Amino acid sequence: MADRRATSRDKLEWVQALRGIAALMVVLTHARLFLYGTAWDAFARRFMLPAAQGVDLFFLVSGFIMVYTTVRSDGSARYTTDFLIKRFARIWPVYAVWVLINWALQMLWASGPIPSPGDVATSLAFLPINTFFPPYLGLPLSIGWTLNFEFYFYLVFGLSLLAGRYRWLAFFGWMLATLVLLPLAVTGTVSMHAEHDYGIGIAYLDQNVNPIIWDFVAGVVIGLLYVSRIRVANKTLLAIVAVSGFAFACERSFNAAAIATFHGMAGWGLPLAILFAAMALAFKDHEPRVPRALAWLGGISYSLYLAHLIIFETVDRMLEALDCKDFTHTVAFVVLVVPIPMIYAAISRRFLEDGLAVFVRKQLLRLTKPRGAAVATTLPADG
Repeated sequence: MADRRATSRDKLEWVQALRGIAALMVVLTHARLFLYGTAWDAFARRFMLPAAQGVDLFFLVSGFIMVYTTVRSDGSARYTTDFLIKRFARIWPVYAVWVLINWALQMLWASGPIPSPGDVATSLAFLPINTFFPPYLGLPLSIGWTLNFEFYFYLVFGLSLLAGRYRWLAFFGWMLATLVLLPLAVTGTVSMHAEHDYGIGIAYLDQNVNPIIWDFVAGVVIGLLYVSRIRVANKTLLAIVAVSGFAFACERSFNAAAIATFHGMAGWGLPLAILFAAMALAFKDHEPRVPRALAWLGGISYSLYLAHLIIFETVDRMLEALDCKDFTHTVAFVVLVVPIPMIYAAISRRFLEDGLAVFVRKQLLRLTKPRGAAVATTLPADG
């Protein structure tokens, strides 16, 4: 079926650039908090809050990349085991370090509720703590809620690989059962709104039937289009579709009546999926030239996503200690503070992602390899 294969010449730098843009959007949406209660309050709420859709873009990209990097899956238990090990090693060690850094700083500052060891352990197991108000925020490192959904998607996707040639039947069948049939059976309704609470009563199950998971499903569909033989020769048509998707996203984001738009297909996910699909079809045969800055930003996007809130709070507290608290509520401060997490993200990429994560990956893969077999020491193509 597929005629696209992951090769060293096809690096998907445009996808890396999208990751970088998504991370920067999330950074900007959190930077808006410094402007609340100021003359820029309305601007921050209307034009910076919608940047939270970077989360939807991350999820779409994840679905796409999982298809792209597993086109050679042979359906074996070893392939699936290796896949899950690589995904675990890619996200957990770095996440764990930043969670523990955040926890230590919270204990040091001692100016608010300090997460319990149980809550920290729960978050490190990719489990929800807050079982109400989807999409279940409230983790010790607040942005960790997205990783709960991310790792669940990896589990489902990885296990579907075991079905071999029927992997897509298994994957889409599971998604149909959990996102449509189960909610219908239990509540009589199906929603596409990520903030919808089915109220099943089992925390992990409530999380895994949340409609935000449709973002991953859409990413998988786009990935299948990309690796298929389907071609759209009319690039003008694709450009029109892409612009329409972008305009749709802007309308949902900046229309005064649509400010309450949220994550998921009923919110920002659908227009972003349209835009992403048009890009994928347009770039099937010829990848665009990506600015080095965007490629670099994509490379540090995961660490940037994890670190930026911690860096923001640290800088804020440092300026408060210097009696410069008022400065943190200015546009000038926002402009100056946004790049700072990039420095720490670059360090995290170098020592945590390319160091610790690779080490963990190598050690775990060694357990599944026959004695004497070589173990790759670099991150996978989706890293």
